[in-house]
Amino acid sequence: MKDILIFMSDQHSPLFSEWGSERVDTPNLMRLRDEGTSFEAAYTSCPLCVPARMSMMSGLIPGKTGVFTNNDTLSSQIPCFTHALAAAGYETVLIGRMHFVGTDQRHGFTKRLAADMTPTGWNRPVEQLKKERGDFAKTFGEPWCTDVVGAGESPVLHYDEQIVQTALAYLDQEHEKPQFIIVGTYGPHFPYVAPEELYLKYSDRVSIPKFFNNIPDYMEGFELLKNHCNHEVTENTVRGVYAAYCGMVEKMDSQIGQVRDAFLSYARKKKNGHVFGYLSDHGDQAGERRIFGKQTFFEKSVRIPMIFEGTDIRAGKKIISPVSILDLAPTLCDLAETAFCEEADGKSLKQLLTQEGAEDYERVVISQFTDSYKEKIHYGIMLRYRECKFISYHGYERFDLLFDLKNDPEETVNIIEKFPKLREWFVNIAGLYGKPEEIETEQYRRARNLKWFQYYEKVTGWKEKERWTENPPSARGELKIIANFKKGKINR
Repeated sequence: MKDILIFMSDQHSPLFSEWGSERVDTPNLMRLRDEGTSFEAAYTSCPLCVPARMSMMSGLIPGKTGVFTNNDTLSSQIPCFTHALAAAGYETVLIGRMHFVGTDQRHGFTKRLAADMTPTGWNRPVEQLKKERGDFAKTFGEPWCTDVVGAGESPVLHYDEQIVQTALAYLDQEHEKPQFIIVGTYGPHFPYVAPEELYLKYSDRVSIPKFFNNIPDYMEGFELLKNHCNHEVTENTVRGVYAAYCGMVEKMDSQIGQVRDAFLSYARKKKNGHVFGYLSDHGDQAGERRIFGKQTFFEKSVRIPMIFEGTDIRAGKKIISPVSILDLAPTLCDLAETAFCEEADGKSLKQLLTQEGAEDYERVVISQFTDSYKEKIHYGIMLRYRECKFISYHGYERFDLLFDLKNDPEETVNIIEKFPKLREWFVNIAGLYGKPEEIETEQYRRARNLKWFQYYEKVTGWKEKERWTENPPSARGELKIIANFKKGKINR
C-alpha cells in the first residue's frame, strides 16, 4: 500500500505561478510538474472554502451535500474518502487546515496533529479574534481583506510555519500503518501580507490588473456580480495586493518543497511506494475586475492547481482536458487500491496518471455557488466543456456568459448571443444538476437552522478545542511596509 501525502493550500490560483499568466517564482511546483502529472484545467466545485472542501472530501457536488456557505458542514452520515482509506488500513492524518465546522472535526481522519486557523464552531468568537489577531481580525474576509496590505508578519505566515514544522516532525518518525496525510496550510489566503524580502521582490515586478480600471462591458448592469467590486481600492493598494499575494505564493512554494523532500525521504525508508499531490480549494481574483478573493466563476477564482507525482505516475505529463476537485476522492481511493462510493460525482484520474489513456474531451465539469444581493439568494452554475465556459445565475439569466477560453483566456468578451444553440445546450445540461428554486429554498432553511445551532452553542457553553490561538503579538498589525492600512494606528 502506497504512502500518500496531499499538500493543500487555500486560495491559490494556478495563474499565479511560473507556468501561469501572472509570473511567480515557484521552483518546487515546477519540479513537481516535471516529475509528475499536472492537470492544466482543474476546477473547484464551488469558489468558496467550506463548500469546495466538503465536495472534495465526499466527491459530491454542493447541490448534493447542501453545503454552499462557510457557515455549514458536511453531514457526519455522508462518507468521505478518508473513511474508505481508514477501512482499507490507512492511518488518515490531518495536519492543519480543513475548515470543518461543528462537533465533527474528523470526517474520516483518524488523527489530527494541528488545529485549524478558522473558528470551528457555529459562532464566530469576534472579541477573542480581535485579541489574538489585532488589526488583522477582519481582514480574513471580504470586503475588509484590503484594509491591511503590505509586508511583515501576519497570523497566516506564523500558522503555516507551525503546520509545516508539525508535518516535518511527523515525517521524521516511524509509523507502522501506511499513511494518508493531508498537510493543510492557510496561505496564500488573505490577509495580503508577505515577508518583507518577497514583497519587495514582487513590488518591482507587478502592475495593476488589466481590468482593474476597465471592467468588461458584460458586467454593466449585472448588479449581482458588480456587488463584489470594491471601488474604494486605489491603484497603490492593488499593486500592494499583487506584490503580497505573489510573495505568499512563493513562500508557500518553498514550504511545499520542504514537506515533499521530507515525505520522499520517509517513503524511501518505508519502501511502500508513494504518491505526493498538491492542490488548492479555489483561487483569488486579487483585484481583477476590482474583485478580491473568490466567489466568482472567473478563471482566477474557480481554477485550481492539481498535480500528482509518485510511484507509477507519469513524469512531465500535462493533461489539458477539464477535471474537477471532485475527482480527488475516487482518484486517491483508486491509487490506494480500494473503492469509493459509486454515487460520487467525481471520476478517478488514475488511468491518466499511470497510463497513456485518452483524455475525456467530452466531459462537462461543473461548479456551483449561491450568491446573494439585497438579502435574496441566487443560485449560480458554471459549466466547462472543451474550450467553452458557460455561467448563469438564477434571476439574472439575461446576463448569461459564454467565453471561448482558447481565444479569449482572460474572459474579455461575452459571446453568448452568437451561439444560441450552444446556449440552449448548456442550459439543458445545467438543469441536470438541480432546480435553482429548490437549492435556494434549502439555503434559506439552512440559514434558519444556523441560528438555532448558534444559540445552542451559546447556552451550553461549547468551547473551541481545535482552533489555532497562538498568533504572537508581533503579528497583529505591526507591518514593515504598508500599501494600505485602515484600522487603528500602526508603528511605521
